[in-house]
This record gives sequence, structure tokens and C-alpha cells, in this order.
Amino acid sequence: MGGKRVLWATAIVGLLMMLCPAQVALGQQAPSGVGDFADPATVPTEDTLDTTYGLGMGAGARAGAVGVSALAYNTSNMAAVSTYDIEAFSQIIPGSKSSGGTYWTIGSSISDSTTSKKIAMGTSFRGVFSGENRRYSGWDWRSGIGIQAVPQLGLGFAFRWAKLKADRFEGQRLGPSFDGITMDASLTITPIPWLRLSGLGYNLIKTHSVLAPQMAGGSVSLAPVESFSIGGDMLWDFTTFRSTKLIAGAGVSYTAGELVPLRLGYRRDQGRNLNQITASAGFSKGKVGTDVALRQDIGGRKETYLIIMFRYVVQ
Repeated sequence: MGGKRVLWATAIVGLLMMLCPAQVALGQQAPSGVGDFADPATVPTEDTLDTTYGLGMGAGARAGAVGVSALAYNTSNMAAVSTYDIEAFSQIIPGSKSSGGTYWTIGSSISDSTTSKKIAMGTSFRGVFSGENRRYSGWDWRSGIGIQAVPQLGLGFAFRWAKLKADRFEGQRLGPSFDGITMDASLTITPIPWLRLSGLGYNLIKTHSVLAPQMAGGSVSLAPVESFSIGGDMLWDFTTFRSTKLIAGAGVSYTAGELVPLRLGYRRDQGRNLNQITASAGFSKGKVGTDVALRQDIGGRKETYLIIMFRYVVQ
């Protein structure tokens, strides 16, 4: 119980700290925009908390996200399943030394939906280290609340405070930056036990940064049996490009023998003209588990994005 009190205290303090300086986000510089890039594929991408579930399922299949994945993508699902998870993770984009090296993050997340039956809370912190095509560094803190108003309806809010500073060389900026706060909101409707429909809004406090664009969309997840699910997402990016662009994807998940989660997905980024295949695999037994996820560009910039995660289920 002591650990739970620490989690709730940390999350509450984090929310208060992020709510107080809300005006900071409004004063940031406008994004450079796609017009400053010869190739749309080189436009910097959103940088936020990701999980092996979300990466492996293409665009995230966000309607089916639970636990820490719900904290990352869809807080309205945080209270849908009773669990208390602690995860440690690293996000990695390999790069060559001559071009800036490997981009990576390291951090941890906690999600608790056991202390209260209808309210869940979670918090995550990660350090970000500059690398090839991601020339910025700093830290990122996210806290979220999920409310299961009734079994068929979940509501959620997430608050994010980040300080990601662009690298510089001889006084010139080499990458984007994001210094401020923003918030997400979501709702999930479960008309029947095996179907979830979600409405999603991201970075509702405008950040003027390509690392945290304003996006909105929807997601659907179907889980006809406990070990198998399929889902898809459609998100519209309103602020990165001169016109609204679509990010869409779908994925399937199957847990073999209740021990080995396997996922395969596809993601289409219209603004950057990227097609991406995704996959993840892991192993879980009892209270511990580990997962590895990969997203690979097909054509374009050919970026490889990896996440390695270790999980401990408190209860």
C-alpha cells in the first residue's frame, strides 16, 4: 500500500505542476513547417511516450490499449482493467556516428487501476538523448487519469510537461524543440464486451512544435476471444504541415499459450509519405514480462525504431 500512496502522490504533484505554468506552452515559436524541408519524409516526427504494444500494432490500435499503453495512447481505458504495472523501457533509433549517433530514451512508467475501482492514475518519466535525425535532448513527464463512469463508458485526460532542447552547431539549430505543457483527452465506448470505440484528442494546448502536434481521430478494437484482438486507428495531424494530413494503421495481436504476446501491424503517414511495417514479441510469466517492438520504414528515409521493455505486475 505504501507504493500506491507514493504513485498517487507523485501523479497528483505532477498534474499540479503541469497545470500551473500552462501559459508557457502558448509562447513557443511556431514550427518550421514542411516548407523548410526538401523532402517531406525528413520532417521531424512526434516524440512522445510509446510502448511495445502501440508500436507493434501499427498506429497503436488505441481503443484496445490498457495499463501503461493506455497512459501513453488512450487514458479513457486506464480504469477498464484492474492492474498495477511498473515498466522500464528504452526507445532506440540506430544511427551512424558521423551523422549524430544513436537516438535513445530511457524511462519508467507506473499505472494503477486497483486502488480505486472506477478511477485509475499513471505517471511516466523519460530522458531523451540526441541522435541521427533526432537532434534534440531533454526530458518528458506524462501523468494521466482514467475514469470508468459506467462499464460502457470511459473518460480520460493526460497532462504532459516536456523540455526537449534542439542541438546547436556554431549557433545554428540542428533540430526541433518543445518546452512547455500540453494535454490529451479521450473517451471509449464499449457497447458489447468484445468491441471498443474510442475518440482521441492529442496536444489540445497548442505547442507550436512538430514534436507535439495537435491531432484528433478515432480507433476501434475487436477482441472476440481473450488471446486475440484486431484494431485500427485514424488520426489527423492539424499542425505539422501546411494542410491536415492523415496517419492511419491497423494491427493484430495474439498471445500464444498465455505467455508469448505476438503483434503485427501497418502504419501509413500521409504527410511524410511513409509506409511502415511493425511487429512486437515478448514473454510474460507470473508477475514479470519483457517485450521488444520494431517499426521499419518501407522506402523513404528507411528509419528503424525499436522499443525494449521490462514489466513487473504488482497485482
